[in-house]
Order: sequence, then structure tokens, then C-alpha cells
Amino acid sequence: MSANDKQVGGDHYKLGGEEHWDRVARLNMNYFQAAATKYIERCYLKGKPVEDLQKAVHYLEKLIEIEQCEAEATGAYVNQD
Repeated sequence: MSANDKQVGGDHYKLGGEEHWDRVARLNMNYFQAAATKYIERCYLKGKPVEDLQKAVHYLEKLIEIEQCEAEATGAYVNQD
């Protein structure tokens, strides 16, 4: 039995017939991208859209911090807008 055949909790991660983790792997997303998209995809399915969207924003804020630090360390241009 594959991990995709064993669903723990609702089916809200299988949007469009594809498990979120399969989409993450296919698109080679990092942890923060994956977490943000998870909360965006499920925001209207769990009954707490604002909370889930806030969680997605929180992960994106952390990803921005990481990207800015890496850009500063390498001397790459960082857009502050």
C-alpha cells in the first residue's frame, strides 16, 4: 500500500486528484513554499480561511527573510519594496 492510499484525516490535501505532497515533489518546492501552498490550498476547506491564509503569509515572511539573507551574503540585489 502506498502512502497516498492511506489518508489520515480529511481529503482536503487531494485537490485536483493530486496529493499536495506529490505536487510539492513534482515542483521541487522547499519546505516554506510547501507549507505556504498547503495552507492556501486548504483555506476554504477547513472553515478557517483567514487563519489558514495568515499561516501561509507567515511561512512566506520567513522565506523572504531567508532569501534576503542569502542575497545579502552573496551580494545579490535585494528589492526592499
